[in-house]
Amino acid sequence: MTLLTSLSAALAAPQAKTGVAVLPTPDGAVLRWSLPNDATPAGGFVVRVTDTGRSVPVASPQPYSAGLGLTKAQYQGLTALYAAPPRSDDERVQRALMTLNVAVHPSFARALGILYTLNGLKPGTHTVTVAAVGRSGETPVGTATFTTGPTPTLPAPDQLTVSGAQPAPRLRWTPPDDRHAVVAYNVYRAAGPGPFVLLKPAPFFRSRGAGEAFEDAGLSPAVSYRYRVTSLDLFGRESAPSSPLTLNAQGRPTVDSPSIAQASVTGAQVQLRWAPIGNPKVQAIVVLRGTDPTRPLQVIARVPPGRGQYLDTTTVPGTPYIYALAAEDQAGLASARGPLTSVTAVNRTPPRPPAGLSVTPGESALTLRWTANAEPDLRGYLVFRSEGAQPGVGEVLLTSAPLQTPSYRDDIPQGVQTRYHYRVVAVNTSEVRSPPSAIVTAALVDHTPPPVPSLRPPQTAGGHLELQWLQADVPDLAHFELRRTAAGTAPVTVTLDAATRTYQDQQVTPGTVYTYVVLSIDAAGNRSDASTPVLASVGARTLAPPTGAATLLPDAHGVQVRWTAQAGTQTVVYRLQADGQPVQLSDPLDRATFDDLDGTPDSRYQLQAVSQAGALSPLSAAFKVSGP
Repeated sequence: MTLLTSLSAALAAPQAKTGVAVLPTPDGAVLRWSLPNDATPAGGFVVRVTDTGRSVPVASPQPYSAGLGLTKAQYQGLTALYAAPPRSDDERVQRALMTLNVAVHPSFARALGILYTLNGLKPGTHTVTVAAVGRSGETPVGTATFTTGPTPTLPAPDQLTVSGAQPAPRLRWTPPDDRHAVVAYNVYRAAGPGPFVLLKPAPFFRSRGAGEAFEDAGLSPAVSYRYRVTSLDLFGRESAPSSPLTLNAQGRPTVDSPSIAQASVTGAQVQLRWAPIGNPKVQAIVVLRGTDPTRPLQVIARVPPGRGQYLDTTTVPGTPYIYALAAEDQAGLASARGPLTSVTAVNRTPPRPPAGLSVTPGESALTLRWTANAEPDLRGYLVFRSEGAQPGVGEVLLTSAPLQTPSYRDDIPQGVQTRYHYRVVAVNTSEVRSPPSAIVTAALVDHTPPPVPSLRPPQTAGGHLELQWLQADVPDLAHFELRRTAAGTAPVTVTLDAATRTYQDQQVTPGTVYTYVVLSIDAAGNRSDASTPVLASVGARTLAPPTGAATLLPDAHGVQVRWTAQAGTQTVVYRLQADGQPVQLSDPLDRATFDDLDGTPDSRYQLQAVSQAGALSPLSAAFKVSGP
């Protein structure tokens, strides 16, 4: 099975992962496949049952709301990692490591959309195909044929054997055949008559080379141990345990435990020294290492008894290690481990500054991306932001802990048009920081128009018209446009700066009715809708304002305004705001009623008459809403 083989050998030799694994059920099957190119496809997957014509779309990744059994942080980290194909050897190794986790955690696989349960099929044999849906079409993933029926059990490993003796025996076993999609194992151990406990690493992935055997280090030769192993498959199942294997206690070793005299750190290397052993019964000094003093240490080297030192070049800087020694006699029996010594390797060489930093503006966030660093002891990245162009001035650290992936989304309130400056610093596991990356600069993309201004009815003063308007706060307001139209004259547009809220129109003709609107424009060129038009004229007013009344519409869904129409005139309706300023609700009307659907029982109204010659009456006295 290509899929199973590739997952099991993900660390040994990354390769293309293809095929579909199937676990039959009485009315369908559980299907499992891998991500093409180690990335979620843009359009997810499509599962087709070829003999029935059934086609099912499968989102990749699944939405977090699907109840996947993951925390929000787990979901975000998983989906971010597989959002794009790996771009470097380090990313490919990181992806291979995570692929092993995905292989044994069904919740991870379901979140990525590569584990799907197919139900509702009739008894019999069916064929399914899976294809990835990309921007350029479909890419085949694999085909599988299965027969519905009882779900087969997962076999346990067979022929469990042990080689070597305490303190570090090696376990081997025969795995179930490839039909059962086994990807990993759990190894359990019991000391003497005690209970079985799960050993680490758990799960254990067998691979070609040294990884094909499970080594259990740090055991006592005087204790008997029992082992058993279970299988784990691609569908999250664990088999029954294998038949137990007993490792009998041995005789007591004939040599004493040696002690480490000195442990020194040179960069990322740890030098251990001890007094050479002259006892002829000692055939080797066993060097043990671990990170947890409560768990068995692992054997990392065996050196001749006459040598009094060992250089450990395989440490990860920044990781606290624990070392001890044991002596092995000529019968192969090891002494108890000697006293523990704690050492932390340090890499004082700064990482390289992150390269390729870019920023993609959006409407509500600025997204940073950069090329992943290649240092093996890299802990992560720190992201800094400032509002000034001078590096380091007013700089803010945006990441409380180093980021594990080379990207960051800086969410910014929509409408904020501050131009931000970013730089990224790499940090290794010894807390040594790199020089900062090159600085990138960006502001949000602004497609949001400003709020519509509110234009008040003009006032007549000395043969000209005075206009006023209100504008909600707009951080990036650039200017206003005031537009005037009148019958028989060319439209006039005046541009006014952002601080202006009044305008005197001195180019007016007495007796002419003018219509005014105002618009606001922001720094990005976004334009608001025009305000509600208002009417105005200068000259003698010979019209009397209409007399009106207002009542609630049925079910209080607004207010109906009524008035007595005057021959040869039209009527404009205004509603008074809370500050007493009238707001025009209608164009000049020929009828004698107007329905204000936004009106309330507390609303107040005014009316104004417009003659055919363009004369305007004063505004009527304000009137309230009366009973129904």
